[in-house]
Amino acid sequence: MKIVLAAVHLEEGPDAVPLGAASVASALKAAFPGKLAITLAEAFVSQGPQVLAARIKAADNARETLQLKSALQIAAAGFSVYSWNRTVMIEAAQILRTENPGIFLFCGGPEATALPAGLARSEGGPFDAVIAGKGEVAAVELLGRRFFGAPPEAAAPDQALDALPPVESEDEGAANGLAGLPSPWLDGTLEARGREGVLWELARGCPYSCTYCYESGGFAESGGFAASGTEKRVRYFPEERIREELRVFVRAQVPYVFVLDPTFNSNNKRALGILRMIREETRQNKGPPTHWHFEVRGELLTREQARSFAALGASLQIGLQTADSKVAALIGRSFNKGLFASRIGLLNEEGTIFGLDLIYGLPGDSLDGYRRSLDFALSLYPNSLDMFRLAVLPGTALFDKAAEYGLASDRDAPYTVRSTPGFPGEDLDKAAALSHAADLFYNRGRAVAWFNQALRPLRIKPSAFLAGFGGFAGSDVAGKGIEEAQLAWLEQSYRRAKKEPVLPALRDLVRFHGAWGRALAEGAAADIAFSYHPDEVLGEQALDLEAFAASARPRSVRVRVRPGSKGPELEWG
Repeated sequence: MKIVLAAVHLEEGPDAVPLGAASVASALKAAFPGKLAITLAEAFVSQGPQVLAARIKAADNARETLQLKSALQIAAAGFSVYSWNRTVMIEAAQILRTENPGIFLFCGGPEATALPAGLARSEGGPFDAVIAGKGEVAAVELLGRRFFGAPPEAAAPDQALDALPPVESEDEGAANGLAGLPSPWLDGTLEARGREGVLWELARGCPYSCTYCYESGGFAESGGFAASGTEKRVRYFPEERIREELRVFVRAQVPYVFVLDPTFNSNNKRALGILRMIREETRQNKGPPTHWHFEVRGELLTREQARSFAALGASLQIGLQTADSKVAALIGRSFNKGLFASRIGLLNEEGTIFGLDLIYGLPGDSLDGYRRSLDFALSLYPNSLDMFRLAVLPGTALFDKAAEYGLASDRDAPYTVRSTPGFPGEDLDKAAALSHAADLFYNRGRAVAWFNQALRPLRIKPSAFLAGFGGFAGSDVAGKGIEEAQLAWLEQSYRRAKKEPVLPALRDLVRFHGAWGRALAEGAAADIAFSYHPDEVLGEQALDLEAFAASARPRSVRVRVRPGSKGPELEWG
């Protein structure tokens, strides 16, 4: 019997991996050995429903995990539904229904659990069944009853554990909660070798209750189909499974590994143990280094964690969201600016790569408040800054309190907020423009190393500087043109502030770091004519650019920045 499980990714990239659908596939194969031929079908949102439907029908996706030996009629198709792919999934399922009225269609996922209305056939949708619950367990039970009369005795390997007392996030025995679930990386459902990146699931659940997140409503993603409940606990996969999956990734020399735990460092002892395990397993690796990416809570960072992350060359994503403690309280978070800054300082001291997240449009916030949050975030020297407009997701606590907070948002995905009492629509548009300018100048313009250094002589807040840059540069700047726009805006700003003597040193900084970034990321070489000796203008003595320009001796030096086998190299002219 042929079953196809469909996944639609938001965009192309190394994290476009159908782990949810594959986890359900692994559970089905384990529950019905020899009875099902399961195939994965993938597409991207931009490709639309026709492409997905065609891939489901043909089962010829390039990332197919099982080559069928005979052409079997598709008996059922399952869809992992998220807010970003809901429309594509519904329309693809409708195409299949029209062409094959007898096919059994089912769906699950956070969106299906949080907002099932309109998905089932009884409500005008295309699906015969809508799963709300633990993905692997529910899918096995559903297909068991549909095609075999009853689920197998071992249909839900971890279901019996639901009767046990809830497992605390700090309990090392929590691994037993997921011990019975098969791994798609170990049973051949997913192949690590040849992929740009993999998703690595070490735990499920989150100990926190941020109201904008699915976890606040008791939804924990499980195999692409949401698990529902009210406990804010973390269940861990056992160490043996984690170590075996790690060995698979190391042997396959996977370039990127994205760890899916919402708060990897919620359990300090376990986090350090896994980081130690990674170092041990990768120590003898002769191939290219793997990049490891984790999501962590800033306030929980320790010196030992920062040092361990840095030793791996890992990158971290940290949800700041807001720097206003009152706004943070309204979304179920606590925030202490001094504590947060001190913990982020550990990352900078140890040389750990990290990015910060900000959300604008939160309840209780305003445009001025968002500007202050942006200024605070940039003062911490993040390697990247991701800024998002609030999405009031169905199934979250924030969705339930939307009327109380006066949140007006789109009724359809992605449920973007349109106005709040303190953040009217025109201010949200200004925040969006400011966020775009920050992304253009700071992220895409590779300004991390010199941004605060360059702004210090201007005595201007980053948010005001970036807002001006947004109006100056527009939205059509790309590539090398970003650096030219940066320099033009900096020169204009410096001349207005009567800081012209500092400009030669500033140009050296911007051009060097731009060339270094292009050599590293794009393999491009560039020639730079320095106004000062590079060892001086790129050193600590130039951290105060005004003082440096007043005392340093100009020296014309030409340097070629070129890509090398171990990173960018300098060739002196």
